[in-house]
Amino acid sequence: MSGGELSPISGAIFFTRTYDEALALVIEAREYLLGPGKMAVREMPSNVSFHYATESLRLTTRLTESMSWLMFQRALSEGEITPDEAQAEECHLQYQETCLAEIDDELMQKLPDGLVSLLARSESLYRRIDRLDQQAMEAYKTA
Repeated sequence: MSGGELSPISGAIFFTRTYDEALALVIEAREYLLGPGKMAVREMPSNVSFHYATESLRLTTRLTESMSWLMFQRALSEGEITPDEAQAEECHLQYQETCLAEIDDELMQKLPDGLVSLLARSESLYRRIDRLDQQAMEAYKTA
């Protein structure tokens, strides 16, 4: 095993931690959007509530894509799909332009802290998974 590779055990630990982090964010986002977020949006001016809706969709898109990618990686590691099958478009992140778009700081300051926190953490997770996806595609090309 070369210095840059993960052992199977450390790879499994890394995957489990990333999966657990993503799942916890999905649950937290659901609870927030159906509870405090739903209440907060009622008090917002229409232009801010539109921005809230846009960013809520960005949040759910990031989390959906992240969980999908992680599930495909789990299927690959467990032999449920082949490395060739794992190169299908649907096995990779597809909405980077939406998920990683710049967000207007002025409007962001008007959003509830709970949503802002979820957005920041989901972006961090998504960027990490995007890097892993790029690395996996490159590794497949050179294998």
